[in-house]
Amino acid sequence: MPLGGGGAGGLGAIGMFILPISIAIMFLKQPPGPVSKLIKAGAIDPDTARRPTGIDIPRPFILEPALKRRVIQRTSDGRYWVDLTRNRQYRIRLAIAVGAVVFGIGAAAWVLWPHLGPLPTGGNR
Repeated sequence: MPLGGGGAGGLGAIGMFILPISIAIMFLKQPPGPVSKLIKAGAIDPDTARRPTGIDIPRPFILEPALKRRVIQRTSDGRYWVDLTRNRQYRIRLAIAVGAVVFGIGAAAWVLWPHLGPLPTGGNR
């Protein structure tokens, strides 16, 4: 059973809460990529904006998804910078959404657990 049947002492359900929390933590950590490279280069406002080629981003089209989300901003002279507030808000929304989906899947599995066992093979019980 999901609540720790089989000698787990009722602590088996803790995993249902730990998984969404761990996924949220993974999403809140900035992954390697163009946004991370810009942050590490200090490009966090229009005054400190950098050109992609100067920070090991060989093709500027890699920045397009973040530009569409407005996490990365472009200056008029072709330099880029990261809006840290928007980046943080996006990462928090993403972590909440993924955590909610995983929690929902875990809750559904918990509710459906008795019905997920093997089918009876016949005979009298």
